[in-house]
Amino acid sequence: MDKILYHGTFLTMAENRPEPEAVLIRDGVIGGTGTLEEMRKLAPDGMLRDMEGHTVLPGFIDGHSHLSAVAYQLLVANLKPSPLGPCNCVEDVVRELKGFLETHSLRPGQWLMGMGYDNSVFPEGAHPTKEDLDRVSTEIPVAAAHISGHLCVVNTKGMELLGYTGEHFKVPQGGVVESAGLLKEQAFLGKNGEMQGPAPEEVVKAVGDASKLYASYGLTTVHDGKVPEGQYQLLKGAAAMGLLKNDVVMYLAPELADQLLTGPGPEALAAKGYEHHLRPAGVKLFLDGSPQGKTAWLSEPYYVVPDGEQPDYRGFPVQSEAYVMDVMRTCVKNRWQINVHANGDEAIEQMIRCYQSVLEETGSDRDLRPVVIHCQTVREDQLARMKEIGMVASFFLDHVYYWGDYHYESVLGPERAERISPARSALKHGVSFTLHQDSPVAPPDVMGAVHNAVNRKTEKGRVLGQEQTITVMEALKAVTLNGAYQIFEEDKKGSIEVGKTADFAVLERNPLTVPKEEIREIKVLETIKSGETIFRR
Repeated sequence: MDKILYHGTFLTMAENRPEPEAVLIRDGVIGGTGTLEEMRKLAPDGMLRDMEGHTVLPGFIDGHSHLSAVAYQLLVANLKPSPLGPCNCVEDVVRELKGFLETHSLRPGQWLMGMGYDNSVFPEGAHPTKEDLDRVSTEIPVAAAHISGHLCVVNTKGMELLGYTGEHFKVPQGGVVESAGLLKEQAFLGKNGEMQGPAPEEVVKAVGDASKLYASYGLTTVHDGKVPEGQYQLLKGAAAMGLLKNDVVMYLAPELADQLLTGPGPEALAAKGYEHHLRPAGVKLFLDGSPQGKTAWLSEPYYVVPDGEQPDYRGFPVQSEAYVMDVMRTCVKNRWQINVHANGDEAIEQMIRCYQSVLEETGSDRDLRPVVIHCQTVREDQLARMKEIGMVASFFLDHVYYWGDYHYESVLGPERAERISPARSALKHGVSFTLHQDSPVAPPDVMGAVHNAVNRKTEKGRVLGQEQTITVMEALKAVTLNGAYQIFEEDKKGSIEVGKTADFAVLERNPLTVPKEEIREIKVLETIKSGETIFRR
């Protein structure tokens, strides 16, 4: 049945930004915009829906996250610090893991896992150790993952099962194993498959719960980054069961891309559409780690280097130059879009250098929109070169709020911290950018991301880089129009215009008129996907 939405403030995000009185939905698509009288003429039998004065935007589009990991986090111990969780010191971590073990039955061989501890808020900034986790259990493997997702502490039993004991154990390239049980980058990420977690049927159900969680924040299109074979089967199963309420774009691990990414390019993948709300969209590659974990690859040393490191420590790469070139060459030759995790400016330099070399080598002039995920310490000269290549930036502005003070005082120091995630500079250089929260690192709270892009205020109240703030409209564009452009769906999503999918986020207040300090407080009242409500508060 046709539906007519009226009596709302419609922020269409269209080029000339008209604010129609009513919007017609027909067969899941926007069939018209204009006055209520005009829409009733187009659909005389259409169902009228009074929006009660609330603000209606295009459905929000996630710039980057990990849907599967969000699902997984719902099934393990929450080790995040306040206000996201209960753990503000090592003793809290131990207590939460013990409590989880007492209240949950683990299958034979299953690891006890927790996610989200943040040593930057702990006294002295110390990570938990294997001895701390041995106090939870010495008989079963225990793992506590860092909030960045790039570090993990395991107990003695876990170290044994992963093969990290004895004098001459092998560490995966791009990884570090510390004697206290701290695993960095590939030493942890490359061993994920050996850490047996919750049962598959539990995780599939949790994917549906995660999809609903995203919908509660107004997200109608969601990302899942670096999907390997097992995760792909998980998502495919959840999709077939009808558990996905939002569209989900997958960026695949390079080894899976050959099997799934067929066709003439990213625009063709987008045109082919979704199967049960799921589609492959490109390839994901990691080049470095996390700034708050001090594993991001910088061109200059960390302001306060980690204990045990040399004064010139500046993080490290996680892939060899030859491997990066090979993956990028394959992507360009096959016309696959690539998303590259690069936080540090040296990692960003590697991406620009390698991608530019591949373009010159292949002679490609295709519009492939390579994406720099996080792009946190990108320099002005790099933004100019990104524009020339056609690269897109996706900024994690929540870093300003959650870790801005830590960046200022310990990670980067005052000067570099002032311009993390430089959205204003990206606008100046004409680089298209989106916003994201890298969930499960932070909740997929889109209005929180908009708030942080506009205010750039840290948890302690410090304004971090006033000159890098952007307007509310510019931030809203980043989570709608730019989000659609990043995934080659600008002809279908991102604005309220005739012919586009009827995806909407309904807000209790208008972010253009509330005081900018209150943007994060705006609640999503309803999320509409293809004309059907998938969330209502």
